Amino acid sequence: MEYELMEIATKCPICESLGNAVPVYPSNVDETSFSTEIFSARRLPDRRHYQWVRCNKCTLLRSDPVLDVDLEKLYVESTFDYSTEVDGLKKTYFNLVKRALGGKKFKKSIFEVGGGNGFFLEAAKDGGFATVAGVEPSTEAIKAARVDIAPHMIASMMKAGVLADNSFEVGTMFHTLDHLTDPVSTLKNCAAALQTGGVFVVAIHNERSWSARLMGERSPIIDVEHTHLYTRKSGEALFKKIGFIDVRSGAYNNHYSLAYILHLIPISRSFRKRVLESPIGTLLSKIKVIVPLGNMWVAGTKP
Repeated sequence: MEYELMEIATKCPICESLGNAVPVYPSNVDETSFSTEIFSARRLPDRRHYQWVRCNKCTLLRSDPVLDVDLEKLYVESTFDYSTEVDGLKKTYFNLVKRALGGKKFKKSIFEVGGGNGFFLEAAKDGGFATVAGVEPSTEAIKAARVDIAPHMIASMMKAGVLADNSFEVGTMFHTLDHLTDPVSTLKNCAAALQTGGVFVVAIHNERSWSARLMGERSPIIDVEHTHLYTRKSGEALFKKIGFIDVRSGAYNNHYSLAYILHLIPISRSFRKRVLESPIGTLLSKIKVIVPLGNMWVAGTKP
């Protein structure tokens, strides 16, 4: 597939300024940086990225400029490549949501945007939620959903009308917000699907975490798939812009295998690939650890 390399300037989604930013990392993308493999969840990081700039007004880190690529098509055709990490992710995200809800006893309805094969919805249903729904563009991921979850998944990007307005107690989005070119519109559509008093929760990377600071441009979060990277301050500011109240945030730990930790380390890609595809990689995939990798959550309530 060929792409016309048309550059598009981006504006800050929080303060809406165009320009008014300082360069942080230079771009290294080309035509080969845009494929279904590159835009598949949790692929082996290869350090391709746009130029990253920091907004002078609100400090948000964003890709600018970006190329005019059909991202929806790439995500629709993307693959489901992280089945070995699903059990740990289910624990991580379900515990995160319980913490973010702050004691609220919601159990009637929950939706997720960008949930792959619906593994979190499995955890939510098994944890007592009566109604679950998922919005996921990858048809291959939906095909891998559990038999009782698949009928409740919609093959689409999150747009107005995909979910009925005022229908859910809880909404979730795990490591999808960072990928959105227009996070404001998507979050507004998510808020519309919530009932009054409902809570929306996202998990995202913290670009000022210890790991991001340590690795700098070599961090796996500095990636062509990511359009914006947040801190707790900027994440909360975005939620307040949407109109959420009682906005709060926090850090969380991940349940991962040692194989996935190796997957993230910024060393030779070919070396990582050889190890992960060897018997050593198989062994590492069976060893599970809980690690503070530098991720965070943000939550807000619909007034």
